[in-house]
Amino acid sequence: MVAIDFESAVVATDDCVTTTIDGEIVLLNNETGRYQGLSGVGPDIWERIQEPTEPVDIVSALVGEYDVERDRVANDVERFLKTLAAEQLIKVDASPIP
Repeated sequence: MVAIDFESAVVATDDCVTTTIDGEIVLLNNETGRYQGLSGVGPDIWERIQEPTEPVDIVSALVGEYDVERDRVANDVERFLKTLAAEQLIKVDASPIP
């Protein structure tokens, strides 16, 4: 499994097609032919990673928007990004964003 460092840059790959169906984003990886459905806060995170961003910034934004503890958000974001990385839907760059 891909390691997610909270100061690494993550960005959505160019190899997927997205569509929205009943408020859920469906992602299709053109390389693997596999798809992933995003609901709940998933679409919010997906929108944030259309440009390179650090997971720590995603966590801070979500904590500011939702009434949830930072530790829970951090765990959920890390797990979500690991799933996207395993499905080859995001790229992870160990270099922090300047």
